[in-house]
Amino acid sequence: MSIALKKQKKPRLSRHERGDRWFGFLLTLPAIIMLCVVIALPILKGIYVSFFEYKLADLRKSEFNLDGETISQVISGEKDVSALTNYNWNDFKNYQRLFKGGLSKGPFFTYFANTVVFVFFAVVIQTVLGMLIALLLNSGIKGKGLFRGLMLIPWTIPSVVVAIVWRLMLHQDGGIINYLLYLFNFTGSSQISWLQTVLRARSSIVIAAVWRQLPYMMVMLLAGLQSVDSSLEEAAKIDGASGWNSFLHVTLPAIKPVLITSVWIAIMNNFQMYTIIANLAGTGSTTGTMTLSIAAYKEAFTNNNFGRGAAIGVLWLVILFIITLVSNKMSERSARDYL
Repeated sequence: MSIALKKQKKPRLSRHERGDRWFGFLLTLPAIIMLCVVIALPILKGIYVSFFEYKLADLRKSEFNLDGETISQVISGEKDVSALTNYNWNDFKNYQRLFKGGLSKGPFFTYFANTVVFVFFAVVIQTVLGMLIALLLNSGIKGKGLFRGLMLIPWTIPSVVVAIVWRLMLHQDGGIINYLLYLFNFTGSSQISWLQTVLRARSSIVIAAVWRQLPYMMVMLLAGLQSVDSSLEEAAKIDGASGWNSFLHVTLPAIKPVLITSVWIAIMNNFQMYTIIANLAGTGSTTGTMTLSIAAYKEAFTNNNFGRGAAIGVLWLVILFIITLVSNKMSERSARDYL
């Protein structure tokens, strides 16, 4: 019987239903075209350029050589396919230079390691602080509306302004952070250079990034906490569960999809972080702050090697794509487990 059901033909759509489908497709067509122009084409252009020697002088050249004579010569076999482009194919040299010395010693490994260290500490700190603040605001304390409004202020400030403000606060001469640390005897000097050593430079950009992104994490987790069924928490209390056990076994599983999504977005934002790092620590002045975004910018716009900069961007894209796949799988699994 199942075989017979499989062989049954799908009912044909009526003329009116087909018209509705085409009408719906036409309504979404402008958005699809815009996404292709704004997102798909730059990605394809970056992948294409990463395989060529693409320098500053090549910006004036047209990308393809599609005159009739060249096309006929390629079809006849007189020239190879590379004759159709005006750029010089470099046989994966852009990628080879990034991994020069092996996978664990190449420049790309250094850029990737710096990025992972920055992303790890930034995401962990803002997730923990965001959860604590969200739990506090969800507990019904007085003045939570005012406190929530104050917490959202950093989120409304542009990243470049955040970087400049923190650069002034961390300044070696006259910075408020140095003054406060010296005033309360945490340091023996009021002229600490925060951007000269790797540890201090990394700490500076992590602090600024967390301050900027913490409100978003707090809002997302607070929304998740407010969606938890209160009857589950009451049942846990009746059964004698402590506050920590109730949070660990009731609240946390309930907000797990929201938590995974929030952490994923935080990872994406910090992996792409450029403005705060560049304006606070500079584009490569400290080796420990040479993340993927800074390295791609430096190769493309400082060294004028757009091909190698595009190669960094392609590898960067692959990493983010893998993280997205893992996050989606975890989110789907947690949603199924909770249901």
